[in-house]
Amino acid sequence: MGLFSHKSNDGNIDFDKLREDLMDEYGAQMVSFTGAMGYSDMCDAQEASEDELLELARREGANIEKYRR
Repeated sequence: MGLFSHKSNDGNIDFDKLREDLMDEYGAQMVSFTGAMGYSDMCDAQEASEDELLELARREGANIEKYRR
């Protein structure tokens, strides 16, 4: 993983909601302006591990605190 990689065994994060929101965001990007890139990112989010979801969220500038339970 990248610069923000760390153990994500944090049961306090709602990874299902994070995944859903990332997929929604990438889906919107797909139909609005980035086309295939949005589709590729949406597929990445769908299959991502918890660590990878955190990385994708940070890349998109998402507020991780929003997903704490």
